[in-house]
Amino acid sequence: MASDRFARFLPLAGVLVGFIFIVGLALTWGDPSSEAAPAEHYSYWRDNRGQHQISGLLLAPLIAFLLVFFGAGLQRSLRRTGGDSGHGAVAFGGSVLAAGAFALVGMLEGAATNAAHEGEPQAVYTLSQLHTYDWLAWNAAFAAVLLATGLGALRNGVLPTALAWATVAIGASLLTPLGIFGFFLLPPWLIVVGILLARRTTVSSEPTRPAPEIST
Repeated sequence: MASDRFARFLPLAGVLVGFIFIVGLALTWGDPSSEAAPAEHYSYWRDNRGQHQISGLLLAPLIAFLLVFFGAGLQRSLRRTGGDSGHGAVAFGGSVLAAGAFALVGMLEGAATNAAHEGEPQAVYTLSQLHTYDWLAWNAAFAAVLLATGLGALRNGVLPTALAWATVAIGASLLTPLGIFGFFLLPPWLIVVGILLARRTTVSSEPTRPAPEIST
């Protein structure tokens, strides 16, 4: 029974990640671009210290934690009869990489806000420049997750065919200049796929009733 509850939680972790992701984006919207002047970077991190501390020290580590569970759920769902699917292994590995990226983002946000609070503009500018390129790690990690999940779902039917193809398309977009659009589709994808896989896990874990005996 406890094992069944844990198995149902794995995909639901993705739902939680999706909602927390949306909250984090809303809190940190408007980060200065890499081309912004050093003074703009410094004033931004100084003036927005509170929300970035919430995002970096609370939300990002929580997302990183939950992504490991969601990756395990994807691997379990993509597992083929008689052994592990390579698609599941790649999806799990991508989820772990994404978790590491979120943990790094949290560290950068915490360090940048602290440097701004201590009045260190050069340190803030360096950390902020690193922060503006955090999408490189996110895109690579989630591209692996989505491509492996979509291709694996096309083989074993764990997701509806239309959603599986959409997953492949979003994952592929993350490796192109159109990755910004795929990035903003990630939260709803996590929510939808997490719910569908959780429902599938619930159905598959329900005990089957024995057929009634027919007396002769």
